[in-house]
Amino acid sequence: MKKIKTYLISFLFVFMFYGNSFAGTGAASEYKIIIYKIELCDSSSTASACNGAVTLYDGNSGSIDIANTTAGAAAASLGNVSSAKFGTSYTYMQITMGRAFTVKGSAADSSSTTCYTNDGESGSASTLSKGSASSSDLDSTTLYAAMVGTSVGDNLTGLSSLTDTSGVAGTIESADEYFMYRQELASTFKMEPGDIPTVEVAFGTSAAVGAIGDMGAACNTVSASVGMYAAEPDVTVTIK
Repeated sequence: MKKIKTYLISFLFVFMFYGNSFAGTGAASEYKIIIYKIELCDSSSTASACNGAVTLYDGNSGSIDIANTTAGAAAASLGNVSSAKFGTSYTYMQITMGRAFTVKGSAADSSSTTCYTNDGESGSASTLSKGSASSSDLDSTTLYAAMVGTSVGDNLTGLSSLTDTSGVAGTIESADEYFMYRQELASTFKMEPGDIPTVEVAFGTSAAVGAIGDMGAACNTVSASVGMYAAEPDVTVTIK
């Protein structure tokens, strides 16, 4: 099948989990995510609402380690756009994923202290993760994405469960273990008969570990807005 336009989900992680200028980022040698749902949204959709949704993927992707794949290779192939309606214009996509990522790496906080992920210091839905100022403590841990509060943008909706329907656009609650993300496509997608593509996603993690605020000399000062978190990776998408 011929390769077609590559814009469809090129936004997948191209958004700021934390829009704070005091946040620093660093490379991740391990970066595991779990995706639960991918949907296309019709032309009546907005940043805060996915209308006329068709599901491209629904399930549990399992832990996808996007840091340990061959450069340019797909970490996972998720989504089949055959469920899209012929002739319908789609202008947004919505992705549901867990906020908890398994990450190994380091980043400098606002005081330029390099903080390393530490197996004994996991984050939670309500609090960012502690780290360690010692590189010898570097290990995998749980870092959360999307900051608790109402400053994440209308295109993010926090969910306490995968069946939660009470989420509010632009809000992440302290009990939210999941979130939905909506992004307008660079160009309208309309599937034509005889050309049903599949979606492949490849990632880069050179700036996928974040540290925000002053975590102290030992990297152990944390709160809902201070600590280590899962920053956004780069993404390359091919639809073929």
